[in-house]
Amino acid sequence: MSLPRPWREILPQLVSTALIPLTVAGIGWYYTRWQQNLTDLRTMIDMMTDAAPEKRKYGIAMFEYLLKNDKVPVEFITAQLDYANSSSDRDLLPLLENAIQKASLANGSVKDAYQEATARLPSRIFVHVLNDGQRACPGILLDELKDSDKAGITFPSVIPVKWSGEANELRYFKIADRKRAESLTELFSTVGLQLTTKDLSTSWSGAQDSRPNTFEIWLGNAALPAGCAQPKI
Repeated sequence: MSLPRPWREILPQLVSTALIPLTVAGIGWYYTRWQQNLTDLRTMIDMMTDAAPEKRKYGIAMFEYLLKNDKVPVEFITAQLDYANSSSDRDLLPLLENAIQKASLANGSVKDAYQEATARLPSRIFVHVLNDGQRACPGILLDELKDSDKAGITFPSVIPVKWSGEANELRYFKIADRKRAESLTELFSTVGLQLTTKDLSTSWSGAQDSRPNTFEIWLGNAALPAGCAQPKI
């Protein structure tokens, strides 16, 4: 049974009248939420970059909460990691990474975002040496690289160790980092350092907690480039 003509004309008008306030309310809700997300990000950044250590800790807690709720874009994760990586507060980066790892347990997308963010940062290489004579070698070789290659590498620390390695090794901890590890091995060979690539992604239990784009160089008993024997000026 069809509606009388007046109702056929009035019904669309009634529907339109009802939809207009709903549309306005929806836009208002979206804008309010967008504004709140932006305010939260600004507050988080202000707290994480504050001079007071306690405020930075609150900022990291807020960062973790926002990550769990999918409110932090990849670009912000990259920026925060980059800031923490160069910060004078040496505790900031480990705390930040711990917050990301905890957030990834509640939000699976955080893990992918974290991997994408760290891929944009310089590769972090921890150097292990047998003796003090090897300590200066990484810095000397880094200076010999092209500026573009040098910008993609950082040596956070040089660590003295005792091990029986005959070869010099470059170790990686994530399957996704294999290609970068091979690229680094080839890069260091151009300045005379021969490295054997070693995959620890399945053989070391701590590999799953390691930050992506993180590597280790272990200098063994193999010969080092002649330049490493020269004092760094």
